[in-house]
Amino acid sequence: MFLARKIARAKWDAKRNIERGLEEGEISADAVTGDLRTQEDTLSFWRCRTGANDDIEDAALAIAAAGKRLDKLDIVWLTDNELQADGHTLKDTKGRTPVADLSEKHVDICKLDYVRLGKVAQRVASAIEEQRFRRLTKARVRGLLVTAVQQGRIVPDDLADDLRGEIGL
Repeated sequence: MFLARKIARAKWDAKRNIERGLEEGEISADAVTGDLRTQEDTLSFWRCRTGANDDIEDAALAIAAAGKRLDKLDIVWLTDNELQADGHTLKDTKGRTPVADLSEKHVDICKLDYVRLGKVAQRVASAIEEQRFRRLTKARVRGLLVTAVQQGRIVPDDLADDLRGEIGL
């Protein structure tokens, strides 16, 4: 099983970080503070059975539908086994997304502290090295949202006003 999360891929680029003065294997503080921002010592993820396109796109749909505006998405996925081996506590929680059939696929990594958050950051960096990330273009995200509305998976009024306007609803 995988856990997927939105990131800003450029912040995790090892080559770029070296060019900016970091050593090989070091993770940019901007990546951690920007992409792994916690709330009540938890991080939000979406469960995916596999790293296949459909599973990743469902996670992307859940994330995009909860957003305020249309944008490209970079999604990274980690294995739940690795996270549990690191001692992380995973808790199934109802996800905040207008896509009702995906809300039960949400999970939080709980009880995070400085050390545990660093382990998550290392797992994200490793996943990127192992090519377990995907960029969805703005056009693809729009397509996912429009299709979900057409299929009745999303009630248009549940989307943010700006997002609804950007996808033409």
